Amino acid sequence: MSDPSTPSAPPPPEGYGTPAPRGEKPAPVKTAVNLIYVSIALSVLSTILAFVYLDAIVDAALENTAGQVDGSVADTARAGAIGGAIVGLVIGAGLYLLLAIFIGKAANWARIVYTVLGVIGILFGLFGLLTGGTPILMLVVSLVSVAITAAAIFLLWKKESSAWFSAPTAG
Repeated sequence: MSDPSTPSAPPPPEGYGTPAPRGEKPAPVKTAVNLIYVSIALSVLSTILAFVYLDAIVDAALENTAGQVDGSVADTARAGAIGGAIVGLVIGAGLYLLLAIFIGKAANWARIVYTVLGVIGILFGLFGLLTGGTPILMLVVSLVSVAITAAAIFLLWKKESSAWFSAPTAG
């Protein structure tokens, strides 16, 4: 038990020993979120281009098949290209939109998920550039998309961005 006649030390100043609350979103994070939105728009453009160049994409896919190619194989390749483009757009754009929203709200898990998916996307994008058979306009869109994703990841992991993500929320 403490002696009530013994004076106690004054309490520490308010906020002492606790990190400052999260402030305004830093410019690199704002820019990264905007780049993610641009990436979503490029996904839509890429899907439109996939439909425009559908015959060329199917022909390139069929060139890689061994043996005789009949109409059913071409129809299957066409259906696969169409289905892949639509499903890829809906899932990819939807997921990136969700991640952009949560990144804007300082959800560190969203930054991590975007980084992992972005690195995978960059690797597949670079691999796609090497495979050939893709129309030049689609290659350009893919290259721009790879660069935008790399820039967004870089911005999300800058020192001020990381400090903002790790700061406690106010209140």
